[in-house]
Amino acid sequence: MKKLTIFLSTMMLLLVGFLLPTKVDAAADKSYSVQAVLPDNQIDQNESYFDLKVEPKKEQTLKVMIINTGSKPIKVAAEVNNAYTADSGVIGYDKYNVKLYKNSNPSLTSLVDGKRKTSVNLKVGQAKTVSFVVKSPPEEYTGIILGGVTTTANVSPTKSKNINIKNQVRYVKGVVLRSKDDGVVPDMHLTNAFPKAVAGNSGIAYTLDNTAPININEVTLKAKITHNDKTSDYNAKNLQIAPNSKFNYFIPVKDLNSGKYKAKITITSKAGYKKTFTRTITVSKRSADAIESQQNEAEGRHTNQWIIIIIGIVVLIFVVLWMYLYYSQRNKTTGTHGKKSRSRK
Repeated sequence: MKKLTIFLSTMMLLLVGFLLPTKVDAAADKSYSVQAVLPDNQIDQNESYFDLKVEPKKEQTLKVMIINTGSKPIKVAAEVNNAYTADSGVIGYDKYNVKLYKNSNPSLTSLVDGKRKTSVNLKVGQAKTVSFVVKSPPEEYTGIILGGVTTTANVSPTKSKNINIKNQVRYVKGVVLRSKDDGVVPDMHLTNAFPKAVAGNSGIAYTLDNTAPININEVTLKAKITHNDKTSDYNAKNLQIAPNSKFNYFIPVKDLNSGKYKAKITITSKAGYKKTFTRTITVSKRSADAIESQQNEAEGRHTNQWIIIIIGIVVLIFVVLWMYLYYSQRNKTTGTHGKKSRSRK
């Protein structure tokens, strides 16, 4: 009975360990931090990013200090990129070849005088400063020019008994260049819509843009999508929209069938900007079937993962059961031989 209890306890521990996520600890032998070296024309010295008032035709040096905070040498890449709006509704700075959309102001990358990408090798505890020279436009401009200095490095891999994951850490120091103090209002439009599947979910992607040279922060998006007599609501908060950018925002629609879908989408910012769009699209049966097929493929991959897990559990049970029976039988045989040997004395 005691052996059976030990066997069952072992099985439970193995199954729990197999099903639950593996706890991993990331080593700290490779890590780094960054700090913006703020110049005198920084508008607010309490900010951690560049927010600069620039004059026409003047050169501006952007300096970022990179510090090796780990216990091993590290190589860090740095580059100047333009801001863009990701389809998820956040402002990104990590793409090297971003082009502005219907821009009246020049892009940050077009103002860089010299290289816009470099790298540094840092010894343990060492700090180095990377610099990029930016030349202001020849004339004053309204709104802002938005981008960032993005740093990237391969840091310590995440290790456990069974996995080894390579980690890459990215930091961004935003760059805002201002010229005139004239207020600029965002100018958003909804220009297109199309059915789409994302991560196994069906829905409609709405193409939104902001053609004004100003960003929009703390955005709330509310949508009502009507199909036949059924209306579904969707809400999102804390979105960000970059200046002069276009993106495809996905709104999930359960059981996307063919037919007409009418959307009413309202965008509101904390600063008071508000705009409402209406858009009606017709989803063809061919498109609906294609979306369903993509969903089934995603569900199939998910199901296959669970099948593999279940097979693994079954194999594990048989292995442990075999080991239990084998060693139980071996112990019985050894015990019997031992008793016979003692009886001969």
